[in-house]
Amino acid sequence: MMPFSPRHPDCDNACLLSANNQPVRPILATPQYLMALFCTAIMMLTSGNANAGFTGTDGNQEWIFSGGKGISSALIQQRSNAGADMLGANWSYQFYDYPSSHRLQWWAQVSYSHMRINHRGERQKQQIWELKPVLRWYPQREAKGLFGEVGVGAAYLTERSFGNIDLSTNLNFSLHFGSGYTLDNGHTLSVRYSHFSNGYTNTPNPGFDFASLNWHAKF
Repeated sequence: MMPFSPRHPDCDNACLLSANNQPVRPILATPQYLMALFCTAIMMLTSGNANAGFTGTDGNQEWIFSGGKGISSALIQQRSNAGADMLGANWSYQFYDYPSSHRLQWWAQVSYSHMRINHRGERQKQQIWELKPVLRWYPQREAKGLFGEVGVGAAYLTERSFGNIDLSTNLNFSLHFGSGYTLDNGHTLSVRYSHFSNGYTNTPNPGFDFASLNWHAKF
């Protein structure tokens, strides 16, 4: 076991010392590290899909076109960006479909969102890139009609300052809750509430939210 030193001059915080008395920095759960884990998990799931022998209709894809607005501080975020407009485009790949009495689907989603706001006479913009797995649940056996979904992943926001919100990191966790309706032809209409924060890996952590209406074109 390596001895523990409460402080070393070459370390910003407490660290371990190796056998030759050199500092060994601990691995921290930084947003970059967590994003790498999310990417690895999605790659493993999609690569293993070919040999998994699923009985569902996995392999479907969707283009998702979104329009929305920033929201107030009434829910998760601490400050309002309610005056912001949002447009977005997403690509989703369905890598798991389990047709049981309640149908479950897993999707891998890559998203781009562009937001604009007029703040104190200045025109500001925000661009958001996301990568996340999304779980979709239908209460019936067929993947039609009403459904609910949740997605958790990682996002990169190009601007730390946008409207009344000042973020401390560009890389953040990405979370959304949504519900929608899938037509008989497989196309879907949904609404989503999206939230971004760094999970208190750095402060301040005010959060950054928007709501969107989305059209899913299946192909």
